[in-house]
Amino acid sequence: MKFYPGYQYVRQVTEFEKESDLIVQKGLIKDGKNYRCQRCNTTFLAHENCLPDGRYYCRECLLLGRITSSHYLVTKPIKKPVKKAVTFCFKGKLTPAQEKISQGLVQNFIKQKNSLVYAVTGAGKTEMLFSLLCYCLTEGLTVAFCSPRVDVCCEIQPRLQQVFPKLSVGLRYYGAKPYEPTPLLVCTTHQLLYFKAAFHLIVVDEIDAFPYAHDKKLHFAVSNALHESGATVFLSATPSEFEIKKAQQQAGLFCLPARYHRRKLPVPKLVRIKKQSLPLTFRNKRVFLQWIKYLLLHNHILLFCASISQLKAMEEFLKKEVGKDAVGSVHAADPKRQEKISDMRQNAFQIFCCSTILERGVTFSNVSVLVFEADHQIFTKATLLQIAGRADRKGEFSHSEVIFCFSQMTPALKGAIKEIKELNQKAQKAGLLNEV
Repeated sequence: MKFYPGYQYVRQVTEFEKESDLIVQKGLIKDGKNYRCQRCNTTFLAHENCLPDGRYYCRECLLLGRITSSHYLVTKPIKKPVKKAVTFCFKGKLTPAQEKISQGLVQNFIKQKNSLVYAVTGAGKTEMLFSLLCYCLTEGLTVAFCSPRVDVCCEIQPRLQQVFPKLSVGLRYYGAKPYEPTPLLVCTTHQLLYFKAAFHLIVVDEIDAFPYAHDKKLHFAVSNALHESGATVFLSATPSEFEIKKAQQQAGLFCLPARYHRRKLPVPKLVRIKKQSLPLTFRNKRVFLQWIKYLLLHNHILLFCASISQLKAMEEFLKKEVGKDAVGSVHAADPKRQEKISDMRQNAFQIFCCSTILERGVTFSNVSVLVFEADHQIFTKATLLQIAGRADRKGEFSHSEVIFCFSQMTPALKGAIKEIKELNQKAQKAGLLNEV
């Protein structure tokens, strides 16, 4: 039987030969009165997850294939790194601030120190990683670039493939093709549960995003998939205070409060609409459509809704007002999700209604952003910051704007606007901005 290095297999003890270099461990181990899963580190009471034949199993990672008390986790250690030539094709140029962080990440990795890149949306976090990725791949080390969001992975993989054209850059998420070993793998954080000590470098993008932020098993997955001689780089535009302080204590914090194009972050404008339920009243409808027409003078619109039902109602409403072919929508359960996002990148829609799945990790040219019912509880401060960051990300100045429609002021709205202003002030003081 063939075992890929670093990949973790669930097997019965009779289903493999005990080769000398295989790491074999029980799938579930007794932990006091409980059982603990060695794949996802979840602890559970024995009687809660008992099969009719008396075996126990882990429910938490059931989607990865059932693991029971009669199973073993089998892993083949990764091979000793061998240096090799890597074709590196990055035609862009980093700013001095970006270059400083880029080199700092390489030095931290050499010292086996973890790093946190705290940079505003559109600051070029991915580009700042290229030197580190090239260093690792040239040294023959294995690399995983992961994110909690499938859309982020699907956007990052082709970008990395362009930078390393002669290298096979893998892409893995739930429902994707079977695993094939590659020196550079782009995957969702859940996919790391399949690996053990497999990667010398793990990049975790969007560490504040759901579900990674509050899921202990995903944090375990990252640490378990990291080789003992490796290091981790965390990326975020909105890290928690805990993450920032932790990185500061370890001398691994890199902060960049400005974007590559040296323009200020668009400060959201607040538009009060007393009743934000569809159909809108005559007065609210007039105010709302005035802003829609205003934004369309310069850009397309990325319109965020608080729920799928609201999104569908908004799409129907705007199709009647603006035109059927001018409006599209997407949400997490949409079977044509990737196709529609690709169409939006080609400017197929004037208005693209979406849920929070597009709050981060995706880039569209020439878009303004409008959030309907921005005072809804789903729109936290971090979410609003990420959404506002979709505007004016690249290209020439296009008068991109951000509009928050609300009926009642919330701490999240106040906090998001305050932080954007503070980041602009920090960037201005650091000499990282130009006047538009």
